[in-house]
Amino acid sequence: MKNIAYWFIGLATLFALAGIAFGIWMSQSQDYTLAPAHAHNNLIGWVTPALYGLYYKAVPAAGKGTLAVVHFWVALLGAIAFGPGIGMAIQGQGELLVITGSLLTIGAMAIFAWTVFTHRDALSADKMWLRGRLRFSTRPRGARPASLIRQL
Repeated sequence: MKNIAYWFIGLATLFALAGIAFGIWMSQSQDYTLAPAHAHNNLIGWVTPALYGLYYKAVPAAGKGTLAVVHFWVALLGAIAFGPGIGMAIQGQGELLVITGSLLTIGAMAIFAWTVFTHRDALSADKMWLRGRLRFSTRPRGARPASLIRQL
């Protein structure tokens, strides 16, 4: 079974494709009335889940358990409802879908905030291997930059 980071990145990729297709459609029709829906689809459907996925990849301990799965489904449902809900609101077809999507989206972000703050020690523990590889001090006298790169 794939881990939660994979599912968030996969979700983000699908929403990016949808956002690109929607942008091309708007460009072809020369009607940019739904541009806010396009922008929110890209932000809530592409950028935000991609960042969630990168976090879960960086902190595998955070992706273990039921809360990560709940987070995925709440974020997915919020992304599905939010962009089209904005489009419906712009066209005067009601605001129920965008309200639902926004509540689900803020719920997903609240779950993410909880996850980040409850796993704050896991990030530094998971990345301790990095401390030995990278040197953050200034370049030693006489050393060439290429030799520093080889140290990585």
